[in-house]
Amino acid sequence: MISPRPSTSERDPHLSEHQGEVPVVELVEVSVRYSLPRRHPWQGPQSLLAVDRVSLRVDRGETLGIVGATGSGKSTIAKLVMGMQRPTTGSVLVAGRDLAGVSGRERLALQRLRQVVLQDPYSSLDPRMKVGGIIAEPLRHGVGRGRSGWRSNQSRVAELLQLVGLSPDSVGLYPHQFSGGQRQRISIARALAPDPELIVLDEPTSALDVSVRAQILTLLKSLQDRLGVSYIIISHDLVTVAYLASSVVVMHRGRIVERGPTTAVYRQPRHPYTRELLASTPGVSGTFLALPDRPASVGSERPDTACLYAPDCALRQRLGSPERCVVEEPELTTVSPGHEAACHFHAHVPELAEQLEPEACG
Repeated sequence: MISPRPSTSERDPHLSEHQGEVPVVELVEVSVRYSLPRRHPWQGPQSLLAVDRVSLRVDRGETLGIVGATGSGKSTIAKLVMGMQRPTTGSVLVAGRDLAGVSGRERLALQRLRQVVLQDPYSSLDPRMKVGGIIAEPLRHGVGRGRSGWRSNQSRVAELLQLVGLSPDSVGLYPHQFSGGQRQRISIARALAPDPELIVLDEPTSALDVSVRAQILTLLKSLQDRLGVSYIIISHDLVTVAYLASSVVVMHRGRIVERGPTTAVYRQPRHPYTRELLASTPGVSGTFLALPDRPASVGSERPDTACLYAPDCALRQRLGSPERCVVEEPELTTVSPGHEAACHFHAHVPELAEQLEPEACG
């Protein structure tokens, strides 16, 4: 059986002061701007603002869902959390420590605190390594060795395989000998090997069929209940996020437009973009929710408006295209306890409900 999860101080004494209310990870006013190649020699420097002044936190045992369309900045946030991307401005804190100011053993300890499970189980595992070596790799590189008295790596690998529902005899097999769902279980076991505080789940079930997807989600939920690990789940699948996440952040063009408890955001969205995302999700009865009439999309370029959603906003069109949307940037405003939305006219968003009644398919 897997041993009880040790305290932070047991695993690394340098992090003992960061117990209690300190979040596992926190982003403070983070922005990321990428430099772009010049299309013409006479052009000046070009750049893309991928994340714009984002602040969020994940507490111990919490699951935060991050949703939004492709290009909204979700994957950039995952890279920031994992230390794969440095912010242009702002701070990324892990266990209360700013990643910009740590190095050496402390950076290694903070690296152990957060792990990742990637989208594609077919390409995220080294096909030349056996399963035992894949799961033990973080241990061999010293990640997770902070807890004294750990059993041998071989014993640790065996109990991790049992924890994710695979036989310990699988250690001598190669990834190609497993199904997609089994490979994702191996990825989860590898992420759990260094006993992390946080696991970033980047579309963890999108490459799996429906039945296997349900099994993986159930496994992730049971592991959290048992080990107390925190998750950040990034997904286009709003149903998956609803099942796992206790709170959700909705992103649009690099900005947070709505956040709050998952139930509140799903049942009473207060940003028109959130309502449109929910409206595009298939209902459990086999129906789709109809989308309201709205202007054509502006494409990939950022619109020259204070509210980046204004050119596409059905609510703005319904209200007669008020000028405020294009000249005054909306800030996140509390609409109910713990629930915020960045919309000047969030009180009118429920009026869109009558345009979004279910329609039977075909």
